[in-house]
Amino acid sequence: MDLKRCANGHYYDADKYKQCPHCGSASQVNETVAFVQSDSQDQVTVSLDQVPDVPKPAPRPTPRDEGKTVGFFADQMEREPVVGWLVCTQGKQRGQDFRLKTGRNFIGRSQAMDIRLADEPSVSRDKHAIVIFEPKANIFLAQPGESSALFYCNDKVILNVVEIGKNDRLQIGDVELMLIPCCDQQFNWRTDGSQAKEVPEK
Repeated sequence: MDLKRCANGHYYDADKYKQCPHCGSASQVNETVAFVQSDSQDQVTVSLDQVPDVPKPAPRPTPRDEGKTVGFFADQMEREPVVGWLVCTQGKQRGQDFRLKTGRNFIGRSQAMDIRLADEPSVSRDKHAIVIFEPKANIFLAQPGESSALFYCNDKVILNVVEIGKNDRLQIGDVELMLIPCCDQQFNWRTDGSQAKEVPEK
């Protein structure tokens, strides 16, 4: 063992080390090492347009849908034929149309109403007014509902059952509805090969 002392006062074995290992490790700690990128391709900018789209597998049908054909229009076909429409010409639902069916069509804000004017606080909740299509005579009628509030046809108050016709305007609260018939003296579902289903009284 050849023990030597370096200029900084460190002792080391000269048989194992050519220079002081303590001074050499200290200089290496403070040495600046250049970072070299091993793969230059890692810094290449790739356009997203060049990346191929990975196809996504189509969703598998649930077990209850497999092998089952669903009639999309089944519910539509079971509905009774439309006999006319009420078109909102004044109010928050202006431009919207409401289907009329054979028998009584109740008008109000409630979800149970046939003609629902949900956003109109001036309309009674239940049965503010009633519009009727009478299939034997092919006529439309209007009558008051169960509400204490009044309603009008062409600016005339409705206190009893009255006949109404094309383009007549019903004023219910702040809402105005115009009648557009489908069935009239020229056309009805009875003479067109299928009898319109009459709705029984509830």
